[in-house]
Amino acid sequence: MYHTRWMCAFQWKGIHMKHVLILFIFVLTIVAEICVAKDIQVTFATGEWPPFTSKELPEYGVVTELVSAICRANGIQPVYMFYPWPRAEDMLKNGEVFAAFPYAITKERKVAFNFSEVLFYGSNVFVYYEKNPKTPAPVPYEEIEDLKEYEIGGLRGSFLETNFEQKGLTYNATTTIDQSVRKLVTGRIDFLIDNQVVIFDIIKRLYPDDIEYFKTLPKPFGRKMATALMVSRSYPEAQEILKKFNKGLMIIKQNGEYDRITKKYHMTKAE
Repeated sequence: MYHTRWMCAFQWKGIHMKHVLILFIFVLTIVAEICVAKDIQVTFATGEWPPFTSKELPEYGVVTELVSAICRANGIQPVYMFYPWPRAEDMLKNGEVFAAFPYAITKERKVAFNFSEVLFYGSNVFVYYEKNPKTPAPVPYEEIEDLKEYEIGGLRGSFLETNFEQKGLTYNATTTIDQSVRKLVTGRIDFLIDNQVVIFDIIKRLYPDDIEYFKTLPKPFGRKMATALMVSRSYPEAQEILKKFNKGLMIIKQNGEYDRITKKYHMTKAE
């Protein structure tokens, strides 16, 4: 009788332990699935705009490093695809990528796209080359219309392209700012307009011995521009991903990572 009771107790205990083990494995599986689900893979488009973005630079450039830090902070695995800027915008419209960056926030772009919280601020300047005999010194520039007789170079797909054409200025668009700088030196354009950090980073690389001959007009063009992710309205779950990204930006602002990156590259940060 005692033997029978002992055997029953052993069998019940074995069954009980088996159930506990199954429950433990089940809980571990659920936890693992939750952890895996936390990190979502998201596709971003960007292009060649060094030092902000470039597939040839460490971390793919300054802004890409910032975007990567934001994604890491809140469970996003970014996949970066490099395209010419007009192609990147087409992919946004078609929902092939979640967002493209960096883009200035404008009224025209808000018609078709959403935007993240501001990543940083930038301003655009006119640069000229003193060795160009067609460029007078000093340049008579108070209003943008004063430059109508000159050919102005810039990036294809920039909001400046449409802006200048509407004002009757000649805008010579190129795929990269490198190409525009070379045109400036050879006299094929009279001025180049873009972000000052971008232009002089390229000049230092292409024409280090001539840097003293590159000058900026004293008056920048327009106001300080808020720059952000430009977000697709067709990408699956775009609104939820955008909320997740914005929260990641808030996290790195709170933990000091945002300040570390913006100070390292002398960027005008968003408060």
